Amino acid sequence: MTARTLLLTCCCSCLITSPSANALSMTAEASPKRITQQQQHKILSTVKNFRPISSSSLIYRSANLDNLSVEDAERLLSGDAFYGNDGSSSSGGGGGSRNPRPLAAVIDLRNSDEIQKGQKVRTEGAKYFYSQLLQNDGDIDIDATSNTGGPRLIHIPILRDVDAFWDEAIGRMEPSERIAATLATAFRGGAFDRAAARNLERGGPASLYTVMMATAARPIGMALEACVEESSQKGDGGGGGPVIFHCQKGKDRTGVVAMLLQSCMGQGDDEIVEAYRLSGELLGGEDATAASGGSDSDKSAGGMIDWSHFRGSPPSAMIDTLQWVRDRYGSIYAYLDAASFDEEQRMALRKAV
Repeated sequence: MTARTLLLTCCCSCLITSPSANALSMTAEASPKRITQQQQHKILSTVKNFRPISSSSLIYRSANLDNLSVEDAERLLSGDAFYGNDGSSSSGGGGGSRNPRPLAAVIDLRNSDEIQKGQKVRTEGAKYFYSQLLQNDGDIDIDATSNTGGPRLIHIPILRDVDAFWDEAIGRMEPSERIAATLATAFRGGAFDRAAARNLERGGPASLYTVMMATAARPIGMALEACVEESSQKGDGGGGGPVIFHCQKGKDRTGVVAMLLQSCMGQGDDEIVEAYRLSGELLGGEDATAASGGSDSDKSAGGMIDWSHFRGSPPSAMIDTLQWVRDRYGSIYAYLDAASFDEEQRMALRKAV
């Protein structure tokens, strides 16, 4: 693993501890046929931040699935997890009847090294769950996701191009900072990356998200495509079903993808910001409050980055991210065009939900 990969992994995916036995997974929207935050149904006690992106969607977001119980694994695979305790549908896909569609796909947005770490600590339920998924051969080859009889595991690493990420972060430094880092490089290696990390920390979550969006437009577009393809009913009436996309906490990379999906579906900024804010509440623990200045214990193993600056989900982070997209690209749709997720695909998404 390169130093740059270590920096980024520690920044964006500090591991979640196993949830407590009474941990709740709640949805963000309120609807008579939905599992609501107020009802607090224990739908999945071993998955955090699990919820649909809208009240009528088969597309769900969550944190990682490495802590699944066997019961929760079975509920996900069968489709029962997408329905309330009273038999009503938690999304519009089932029409409110007790006839759940089985899981269609899991879209993992993490890098390979993060996945490998998760594999080492998977519960028996998680091992069983992943053994039932058909894995695609390539990292971001969504053409290999046609339904062949079971749910698919699709790997689309948003932060695959680590060098591009850090080059963009360096490019955002003030000229004086770049000069100082250039001089420091003569005495110690990696000085540029460390200086970029400090600059990224000062910008907080919004800085992380906008650098990510600037350098990973195509993987983000492919994640959107996979969500639409896997959740959509096919022409012959078959296929389609619930889709879960996730990263480590379901907050940062997942939050960016969710924001774009919500934008395509016509949700306004207030709804998008509220859905993002809810992540901190559902994750709890260190993410229940906005990030603050860190300490030495908050730094990565290499001492290069303090990822406490990126904890929580303060509304201002998503507000600033939305504004950055509009300032740089002109509109959310213009960014989606740049990500090769065009109007035809956006229409397919609206139809799917």
